[in-house]
Amino acid sequence: MNENYKYATHIISWVEKLGVPEISLAQNIFSQLKEYWIEHKSLNLEQLKDDLWSWVDCNDGYNIYAPEVAKMRIILCLAYEDNRELEDVGYFEDLLVSLGISREEAYKRT
Repeated sequence: MNENYKYATHIISWVEKLGVPEISLAQNIFSQLKEYWIEHKSLNLEQLKDDLWSWVDCNDGYNIYAPEVAKMRIILCLAYEDNRELEDVGYFEDLLVSLGISREEAYKRT
């Protein structure tokens, strides 16, 4: 199984557990990214990344302790097709920790 796919589905399961922010951009893009990873639908990932980064930059994007920002950054992780580096540095897991998830739970694989 493709390692990028496995990691993406792991992230998707966390987004679903945490809940998608009540932001139309988040709901729309998460839905598209889920289709991309699960149903293998074609997407312009660069455009989605641009849209998400634009939101993050306009909404105190460095404050990862703000739940909406952390969740938007988690969704942004799904817009990177090659997610090996994100996994290697624990970027997604650190976002989970910023949301109050224990380090043990955040770094546990589903």
